[in-house]
Amino acid sequence: MALFLLASVLLMRDAALAEVCASNISTSMLQFTMALKDNPECGRLIQDECDLHANFPCSNNCPIHTHGKDCYRPVPEVMAEHPDVDGYCYFNGTSFWVAYSSGSVSMAEAAANAIGSLQSLGYKGLNNGQLVTYNFEGEVITTYIDADHYLFDDLYGYSLGFLQGQGLNSSWMNDSALWTNTSQQKCNEIQNLYHFTNDELVLADWLDFNQVIAVMTACSAGMVAPGSSDQSVLDMANWRSSEDCQPVSRKDFAKHHYVKCLLGYRNSAQDMAYLNLRACLSDSHIGHLDQCPFSPDLRPPTA
Repeated sequence: MALFLLASVLLMRDAALAEVCASNISTSMLQFTMALKDNPECGRLIQDECDLHANFPCSNNCPIHTHGKDCYRPVPEVMAEHPDVDGYCYFNGTSFWVAYSSGSVSMAEAAANAIGSLQSLGYKGLNNGQLVTYNFEGEVITTYIDADHYLFDDLYGYSLGFLQGQGLNSSWMNDSALWTNTSQQKCNEIQNLYHFTNDELVLADWLDFNQVIAVMTACSAGMVAPGSSDQSVLDMANWRSSEDCQPVSRKDFAKHHYVKCLLGYRNSAQDMAYLNLRACLSDSHIGHLDQCPFSPDLRPPTA
């Protein structure tokens, strides 16, 4: 399976590490997006490197994308004009996590592949990472940050109710149609709760806000902001220090996921599968992988 990073963001502890990982992501993503150049429906980059003006490496390539103009329009309007095209295909390569795959692997296999790909980026081993405490809208949740992206993904999955132990039946992943239908129901629930307007659902804004969510998630955990975040991100996140910052909200995470719904329920379903397969909730603590009843079929690298 090709690069499949889903919703995850890289929370690098220093700029040098971020640069190395961003280079690897850029190379893999560009090779993949160019492999789709003969598909007239799928978008692609028009140069051989990511846009250097993005607020995080390879996070917004709209200025150098074949469908770049549509990045600045509401996603519902764009997709209504292309009803038979997968949104990840149409906007393929606009960021490192929007990478289209036309393969027919099961939801569980796709999720396991995503988990394995992300573990190659500095996985420390089960419970070998820092123990952190989220203070999230009046709730206290703990987790081990066994890889940098856990800080984002653990609270993201929890906020949406997608972790094991929060009501989803993980075995439904074996039936892609059932899992996708469940995802559609969850998407409808999100919109019925928040009533996002079209002006709130512009793809370029969504891409730019990804790293802002990462900084606000660090705030919720009482941690320092990611070292690679530029000043525009810190300003958008109202970050001044770990004691003076804006925590992330359920609405922030819900909007992030809902755009994936608009880009196609297959994509939101894969996101839900990834978040469910990798982690579980028990007594206000988030466990991972083999600690969960339904564990991915992979052997994580050791620290």
